[in-house]
Amino acid sequence: MEGRPKFCSACGAPVAPPEAAFCGRCGATLGVQAGVHAPSTKAGPDGGSAMQALANRITDPLGLERLEGFDVRALFSETLRHRAPDEMERYMGVGTPDTTPPLTAAMGQWPRPWLFLRTLVFALLAYGLLLWTFREFANPKVIPALIIVGSFAVPLATLILFFELNTPRNVSILRITELVILGGAVSFLISLFLFRLTNLTSWLGPPAAAFVEETGKLATLLVLARFAQQERYSFSLNGLLFGAAVGTGFAAFESAGYAFEWLLKRTGGVAAMIDVITIRGVLAPFGHIAWTAIAACAVWRVRALGVPLAQAVVHPRFLMLFAVPVALHFVWNTGFRLPLFGKEILLGFIGYVVVFSLVQSGLKEVRQTASPAQLDLEAAEGLTAMRTIDRR
Repeated sequence: MEGRPKFCSACGAPVAPPEAAFCGRCGATLGVQAGVHAPSTKAGPDGGSAMQALANRITDPLGLERLEGFDVRALFSETLRHRAPDEMERYMGVGTPDTTPPLTAAMGQWPRPWLFLRTLVFALLAYGLLLWTFREFANPKVIPALIIVGSFAVPLATLILFFELNTPRNVSILRITELVILGGAVSFLISLFLFRLTNLTSWLGPPAAAFVEETGKLATLLVLARFAQQERYSFSLNGLLFGAAVGTGFAAFESAGYAFEWLLKRTGGVAAMIDVITIRGVLAPFGHIAWTAIAACAVWRVRALGVPLAQAVVHPRFLMLFAVPVALHFVWNTGFRLPLFGKEILLGFIGYVVVFSLVQSGLKEVRQTASPAQLDLEAAEGLTAMRTIDRR
């Protein structure tokens, strides 16, 4: 037994070193049952809470699953644990044909993401260093770097969160990078064409962006991600990740554009640019990334029913879910405001209730898909063990 390699029960990756307490690829705790990795399902004394009731009011009209025992503290309980650099490299090196782990039912348990926080800290440190450099030397050559790093810092960290929520670990960083950069550029192009063709802004004002940009981002994903129609990327969790990638590119490029626009204004200048980057960075997780993730997942859920793509985008189940990001974006762009960005935070809460409900459904999909294959594997392993005993 001592010479046998040790494998993670959650993702199937080989464990190195064998005495490790956590999987270097998926971060799961080793040596315990897979069910331990799920957030607590313990309910309060009255079987729920005001927050749960509010979440139900969001999911029920949309026909989505209620969040069952969802625990934010359990979900993010691994964020502050020490990780070695090689552990982080192995964690990210998944998604290729050779590095996608075997599908197991344990992948249907709630993950415990941690890399997103390290990404955020790293990006903010880089931004802070650039900001100090500019203030110290007043060199305008630093400004483009300030805009780029500041605009991408929070969106990129949010995207890593969606990467970690994709428990099948079947999407590579290369695929994600393609959708962030090219997806952001193409969605800008399509949206600007739609603005010109529809002229919605002339009579709707800023809320017109809800119809134009959400359509443009989703159209971009469906055009670019032809590879995503392969059976390999059929999980709804994959759709969430692909949508988040396009939304990340759009959000970062848009923030960079606003920052540059304010930089050129006579009043404010660099100070106004920094304010724009800061405010849009703080609010970035609640906007385009979550919205496009929901829209993309809506397509994946309908496609899972066997509906062709051309019919999926007019299917009632798609339209009901696609209405969520459109409505959130529409209200976001209205002139109505609440103190301390209360409106944006409330809209973000609604958006992430929908996102986590979709994640929960996606995890059940993974469990249902993996279970037959896992049973066959366990039966084969049992047969092999019996034959070994017989030989002895």
